[in-house]
Amino acid sequence: MPQVTVKYLMVFSQVTGKQSERLEITKDATLKDLLDSLYNRYGRKFRKLVESDFENRSVIFVVNGESKDPSTTLVEGDEVLISYPVGGG
Repeated sequence: MPQVTVKYLMVFSQVTGKQSERLEITKDATLKDLLDSLYNRYGRKFRKLVESDFENRSVIFVVNGESKDPSTTLVEGDEVLISYPVGGG
């Protein structure tokens, strides 16, 4: 089965207890499918963080260095980053 690397930054790494991990995905899985799997794995607290903040556009999903939406199809070797936007000045 295809695998992707998921990297967690900020509070997401605190909730998962990990900075990154490799996960199997199904062929033609979308970012939303991956998120559903992560909700099952890490529970309500993780889901609440993603969903409540995503509605406010605070959570970003970056696949291979580009911001993507949940309908994006994932493929073997993709790197998915889940974080809040980082600002600077």
